[in-house]
Amino acid sequence: MSNRKHSKIDGFPTSLKDEVEFMIQSDYTYQEIVEYIKQNGYDVSLSSVYRYANNLNTSLKQLKMVQENFKAINEELRRYPDMDTGEGIIRLLSHQILERVQNMESEDLQNVDVLKLMKEANALVRTAAYKSKVDISNKDIMEAGYEKVKALVFDAMQKEEPELYEKVSEFLNKKVDVIKEGAN
Repeated sequence: MSNRKHSKIDGFPTSLKDEVEFMIQSDYTYQEIVEYIKQNGYDVSLSSVYRYANNLNTSLKQLKMVQENFKAINEELRRYPDMDTGEGIIRLLSHQILERVQNMESEDLQNVDVLKLMKEANALVRTAAYKSKVDISNKDIMEAGYEKVKALVFDAMQKEEPELYEKVSEFLNKKVDVIKEGAN
């Protein structure tokens, strides 16, 4: 993640840096890591290794959270194939917000800036409304395009293939009648 601060360890050769990161994620102590780095010809303090480890762990946690969110969005998209990615993201954010609010203690809720919470909720609602508006607009455009293509095809069919036009029209009229009868 780009928020990670650069340290002396970032300047190490890739192989040494990778080994240090492996050691941080394993059961090595910071003192053992400092000694390993010194054996490889570099000088670093215990506090530098500690800060690097904290920053690395923060980055790894953020990456894991992003991966979990991406997995949750993909699961929603698999469950609802007609849903687009934007809708999946909105659902995930809404779920996370509601879950966090439900898990808050009453003392924590008293310390929440209500205006900020309302502003953030309003932003989420506006995002969902904007997406819905765009979806409707796109649907209208697609339907208008479909109607135009259909009209062009039927006009051409009527002029160039009148027998085929009669058969297709007759077929469609029968289907419309069946649908109307089923609705009654």
